[in-house]
Amino acid sequence: MKLFSASWMGILPMVAAAVHAADATNAIAPAATAGAEPWPWSVSARWENDTFGGTDRFYTDGVSLSLAYTGRNWLDPLADWLPWGQGRRTVGYELGQIMVTPADTTRAIPDPNDRPYAGLLYTALSLHVERDNTYHGLKFITGVVGPWSLAEETQKQVHRWIGDTLPQGWSHQLHNEPIFNLVYEQRRKYRLLGAAHGPAVEALPVGNVMLGNVLTQAQLGGQFRFGYNIPDDFGTTLMRGMVHLPPPRPSADAHAPKWGGYFFGGGNINLVARDITLDGNTWQDSPSVDKDWFVPAAEVGMAVSVQQFTAAFTYVFWGREFKGQKDYSEFGACTVTYQF
Repeated sequence: MKLFSASWMGILPMVAAAVHAADATNAIAPAATAGAEPWPWSVSARWENDTFGGTDRFYTDGVSLSLAYTGRNWLDPLADWLPWGQGRRTVGYELGQIMVTPADTTRAIPDPNDRPYAGLLYTALSLHVERDNTYHGLKFITGVVGPWSLAEETQKQVHRWIGDTLPQGWSHQLHNEPIFNLVYEQRRKYRLLGAAHGPAVEALPVGNVMLGNVLTQAQLGGQFRFGYNIPDDFGTTLMRGMVHLPPPRPSADAHAPKWGGYFFGGGNINLVARDITLDGNTWQDSPSVDKDWFVPAAEVGMAVSVQQFTAAFTYVFWGREFKGQKDYSEFGACTVTYQF
């Protein structure tokens, strides 16, 4: 779908300065200095859309805006209680919209064997903790699926703007239902070759668990990346995940290059127990299809970081998600982050 979505302005948390401890015994030395972050705030926007693959079907659009603060914050009591809660902490506030459609959007009555129309409008609160080469993320998501998500209005309005055919089957979308989901993710980082501020190769294994009425699944995979002066972060992610990761840790070396970039590739497997966009509404009858429980995915992309600004583009190949799906999905994803 040739789509972009409006941005939402965020929530203003009140927080104090950040602390990050370095560990000299680590295989990849953490770049953050002890004391306050030079740019504790960050704003990040993410857009995923299948227009990059020349299609208008299945998972067709996702957009998200996040405001985050790195440092001491009101979630510190929770972080102190968690077994992995010590380290550089970031709290994130997010607002987003997701939409999926069948392959044929010209039918007023959708094919019952095709993916149902569904839209989600959500807000989320996340806690990120980085310590040395390990990342932990915890996220709570709530919102609504169904007409209240405004996915129908968003898609139709954008199609009017670009002179495209209007989708016809939104009257058969999933019913309104509140959504609640938890996400936990762990990442690790290993430098395979190179040095902190020169050419390098890194591996980032990833594990993720989601639980709720939107998605209940386990995900296992990772990324390889190679580049020059690779940012001290934990790679990129998708909206079917944490969506936004903490910004790069600042360098302790005053003579370090002010820019860096890398290419990356990776993949994952998704073991899906529930997907509301395929299984339908939880407590009432709605359109649905028989989902596949095993869904592979792969991605390639590149990222560039210049001081406070980071941008990344990812192209994603997503496996078949339901019985009778004729082809896999493809979509592109753009992320920009600014620290201040």
